[in-house]
Amino acid sequence: MSASLRILALISLAAQNVAWPQDPIPRLHVKHRDVIGQRFLGNESHVEHFKLLERATTSILIGARNAIYNISLHDLTEIADQRLQWSSTEAHRQLCYLKGRNDDECQNYVRVFGRQGPDRFLVCGTNAYKPLCRQFTIKDGTYVKKSDMDGLGLCPYDPRHNSTAVFAEGQLYAATVADFSGGEPLIHREKIRTERSDLNQLNGPNFVSSFAHQDYVFFFYRETAVEYMNCGKAVYSRVGRVCQHDKGGPHAFSDRWTSFLKARLNCSVPGEYPFYFNEIQSTSDVTDGRYAGKSARLVYGVFTTPVNSIGGSAVCAFSMDSILEVFQGAFKEQETINSNWLRVLPEKVPEPRPGACVNDSRTLPDITVNFVKAHPLMDDAVQSYFLLPVITKTSFNYRFTKVAVDPQVKALDGKAYDILYIGTDDGRVLKALNTRAPETRSSVGQVIVSDVQVLKFGQAVKDLLVVHLAGEASKLVVFADSEIRAVPLHHCDSPAAATCRSCVALQDPHCAWDATANLCVAVLTKLHDSDADKTLFQDIVTGRHRSCGYEQEMTKPVQPAVAPEIGRDEQPDERDNEIVIELDRENQYGRTQPRANEPQGVTVTPVVYSAQTLTGALIGTCFCSLVAGFAFGFWFSQRLRGTSYPEPSEQRQQLNRLTESSESPGFNNKSINLVLNVPPKNPNGKNANSSAENKPVQKVKKTYI
Repeated sequence: MSASLRILALISLAAQNVAWPQDPIPRLHVKHRDVIGQRFLGNESHVEHFKLLERATTSILIGARNAIYNISLHDLTEIADQRLQWSSTEAHRQLCYLKGRNDDECQNYVRVFGRQGPDRFLVCGTNAYKPLCRQFTIKDGTYVKKSDMDGLGLCPYDPRHNSTAVFAEGQLYAATVADFSGGEPLIHREKIRTERSDLNQLNGPNFVSSFAHQDYVFFFYRETAVEYMNCGKAVYSRVGRVCQHDKGGPHAFSDRWTSFLKARLNCSVPGEYPFYFNEIQSTSDVTDGRYAGKSARLVYGVFTTPVNSIGGSAVCAFSMDSILEVFQGAFKEQETINSNWLRVLPEKVPEPRPGACVNDSRTLPDITVNFVKAHPLMDDAVQSYFLLPVITKTSFNYRFTKVAVDPQVKALDGKAYDILYIGTDDGRVLKALNTRAPETRSSVGQVIVSDVQVLKFGQAVKDLLVVHLAGEASKLVVFADSEIRAVPLHHCDSPAAATCRSCVALQDPHCAWDATANLCVAVLTKLHDSDADKTLFQDIVTGRHRSCGYEQEMTKPVQPAVAPEIGRDEQPDERDNEIVIELDRENQYGRTQPRANEPQGVTVTPVVYSAQTLTGALIGTCFCSLVAGFAFGFWFSQRLRGTSYPEPSEQRQQLNRLTESSESPGFNNKSINLVLNVPPKNPNGKNANSSAENKPVQKVKKTYI
């Protein structure tokens, strides 16, 4: 029933005239030099390719070049006595050089970590393009090598390769490649893997994340869509899943998955012709919360357009219940190589159901195993939970790369919001939220609270981690290839939020205006006060509060970014909700760049014209251009009318001979003699010189005219 309701809602939304969502303008900008927080660089002599391996209570394990760092979350300093050094052997490096790789590539970059017990863990590294896994134990505070095993199919060859791995119930599940060139992708667990060279299962995938949920392990990736091959080439986002208790199939299928299925993830702007964000880049952890009055478990994903397309990024949310429901639906198949991909009829699906989790998969009949091998793709796509992207952004300067969630942050009105921290490929971190999430799923209120240049311009954000420590301010840990930074979760104390209006206009659940102290403060620091609701002002939906000088009629809700009634309601005035700090070249926005002669610290408010004003200006400009063009053309034709075109003398003489009479003065009156040879005719009417008579040529008469 719920699936049919969602389909009906999608159809009704697509039938309406839904416009492209307005790009939300960040309320606050922070330059790189103004960023405050801790920093960890590792070995600065080379690129470390940092990777987050494990999060503990007060520390994190970071995989790097020939080492694993144990970093304290209090101040991002290394716990030096707990560093694990692991370098490739000289023989492996020499073999790597023979493969044509340079010295930086022929190192051991740790990519995979799995804890097998309190004092025992498994680590895998690239090992100079020869993946290797090693088991360690901890004795008396030192790491002791236990055994080595081949890392083929568990760890990538290159640290830059898009691979993922997760440890579940003591077993390592990995999605990577199994050959040096990267042409053999696979999803692997000990002794079990996907089919080799089977485009129906994996077709050039780029894996982005994985996690265990209930009895399944889920993999998120993008790949070339096999169902679109007859129409061209396209990349689709996928979610695949396998059963944790899959033991392989019978007989020849003993080393193959019997439960691998996949489905498309639909992140798009709906309409008569939907606009798709087809390429998934990352996902968040599973988030529990209440949305539109119902409890749900959501996964937020970052999606982008292709690199050769319009620069667009979006964040969409997907319900775990919806994902599980799609995997219980119909399958998709292509009967022949020239056929379309269509839904498999229910009567063609064997029993027991292919892809289902069973106690012992080795007892499954061959018909079930063959069916799931040939039909891994589900017919239905997983729809976005809110039916619309939570955040959309079109920009030629950057794209989204990562997303992390601070879940269910309560505002002063008692409503809870998921705060999204979105990393970009040029070092920014955007703080965003959906202001309508507690009320509805049919529309979204897109708000970007802040835009912080955490990393130097050009460094991509590789990972994000929200950290809450007891007795300390919460922070966001930002990962790049050679740098780790910690920044505050909010910027309530920014000079640009020094007034009641500017503080409330942030629409940040973390911040509120303290009327007693006349400061913009963090909400959590005031929750213990009994009169907090009387002295703190906050409005997440509109960004305007009556106590900050706004009249009652001005405190109407801000229009959602994508609403069914677009075109009928008034557009919000962004000038009242925007706070801008002076930007440098690395943080440049054309609409918010201050003038050179403005004093420092002055809030710059950009001029934003309404659609009606721009339309009127365009029509007026076109009308004036037409009038001016007509006047200039008329004047130019009048100037040219009095000037005769020169005529060559020969052409003029020939024209005069044909048009003027011989009596006209000034012209040549010489008579023209036209001689016609008219042969005399025979009595029978034929010419005298007719070849048919074969007679000698006779004299002819000459007639002068």
